[in-house]
Amino acid sequence: MTKKYPGRMTFTEWRRTPYAIKHRLVGIAINGQFGYWRRCADRRCRRARQCQDYMCYWRRLDKLPVDDRSRVRKAAEPLTKLLWPGSSKGMQRLPLF
Repeated sequence: MTKKYPGRMTFTEWRRTPYAIKHRLVGIAINGQFGYWRRCADRRCRRARQCQDYMCYWRRLDKLPVDDRSRVRKAAEPLTKLLWPGSSKGMQRLPLF
């Protein structure tokens, strides 16, 4: 079985994972995809060469101009679709990426 979900999970493992953990894993995967750890203010991220906190994405996104925000969100769409698509806030009121 291919492991194409964040955290190297299979479909069955991903399906059984709670939403809050899925949200965290998707955030970390997006940070790694864009290479945000290189300019992250958190030393842990630079040392590990991967963002250790999924909130790094939100802090970085808030500082970007509106044009860049839409570009980043569009590039993150494939990973975002892994989360529940029903509302703009997700199942547990966590913001979607």
